[in-house]
Amino acid sequence: MIETLARRGDHRPDEWLRFLTMDVLAGFGERLETPWDERRHTALFELSGLYGRLVAKNPWRDILGAVYMELSAHGQRKWMGQYFTPQSVADFMAEINTGDLDPSAHPKDRFVTVLEPTSGAGILLLSVCNSVAMKHGAEALRRLSLTAIDLDPLCARMTACQLLANAALHGPLGEILVYRGNALGNPADLEVVTHRLASPRRVAGQPEPIPEVLSALAPQRLAVVMAATESRQLSLFDDAALPPLQRTA
Repeated sequence: MIETLARRGDHRPDEWLRFLTMDVLAGFGERLETPWDERRHTALFELSGLYGRLVAKNPWRDILGAVYMELSAHGQRKWMGQYFTPQSVADFMAEINTGDLDPSAHPKDRFVTVLEPTSGAGILLLSVCNSVAMKHGAEALRRLSLTAIDLDPLCARMTACQLLANAALHGPLGEILVYRGNALGNPADLEVVTHRLASPRRVAGQPEPIPEVLSALAPQRLAVVMAATESRQLSLFDDAALPPLQRTA
């Protein structure tokens, strides 16, 4: 469908993929800098709906990364020159890292944190979520705090789209924090793409659910996570990296 839209108009396939990510994020409340014109609005309504249906049928699978690679293979390498981790490799890496991970065994007031400093389209984090959900159920996903970083703005948005869409359809994640920027640089220079904290299910006799965290808090949280990962490779699976969750008025 993206290639068909590109043949009909004045936008390249990679631009339509970028528009799609922006439109999906707008559906989750992220600000759209410029409203779509009528033609793009109509096309993106259909394209976003198709993406939503694919996510519903394929839980925690990398759909947008596969689209990116397919477009690159069809003559878009000038604009889309990256190569992402294959699904089978991502699933294998997730299985190795989460083989003995049981979120329910961790303290109730702490997340199990996962950091992916070069997220691409988010395939490794999606595979982690799939592994945890398969072994411990969708409710265990509420115990996960996922932080993703990528230098490429399109990649950062693809990661945010895929995590948000899957969390909406297949089980809320405890926290989603996605940055655009250099993971090896100064955390203060990173741009927040999205930051969401899911409210836990209300239990009789317990305090009110935790409200959504403001994006302004995200760099502070990342600094804690990054400091705890200096001696680690790739990703962090550790409930001690973050302080206890703070309840705000």
